[in-house]
Amino acid sequence: MTTPPPGPADDPVADLTTLLDHLTSGPDPDTASQDPDTPEPAFNNVDEFVAGYLAHVVERRLASGPTSGMNWCPRWWAHPEALSRLYALWRAWETLRVDDPQTGMSIWWRDHLDPHLTALSAEYGPFSRCNPDKHTEPRPLPVEPAPPEVLAQFPDLDEI
Repeated sequence: MTTPPPGPADDPVADLTTLLDHLTSGPDPDTASQDPDTPEPAFNNVDEFVAGYLAHVVERRLASGPTSGMNWCPRWWAHPEALSRLYALWRAWETLRVDDPQTGMSIWWRDHLDPHLTALSAEYGPFSRCNPDKHTEPRPLPVEPAPPEVLAQFPDLDEI
């Protein structure tokens, strides 16, 4: 049986950060040999990517008060969904710029950025209660524990 996920009283950003660290942890860099042909990432982390690239290339009118526009939160990293989506965007960008230098960026815009940015900034998205001058704390979805008979239908990770 797996350990239940943290409850809503826990810090959702810290919980997501821990999950992302777990999902992306590879071999120990001290013991793994680095492939000399693998290019260095252009950005060392998602924060550098958002501040150093995304904030400069995405040009949208931002919603503010009665002005219509894209919803955006300056504390994007405090929204678990945004952090996860922007992390995925960064990783896809780093991969496509190297693996497909001819069309990778077009694919990234069309298949990655556009759908994620639409979801993040939608009227019901994670930034919907924020604006460039105000951050509103995220509200997790209400969740009830799954009954044991439902969970028994699926193997736990340690059983796979």
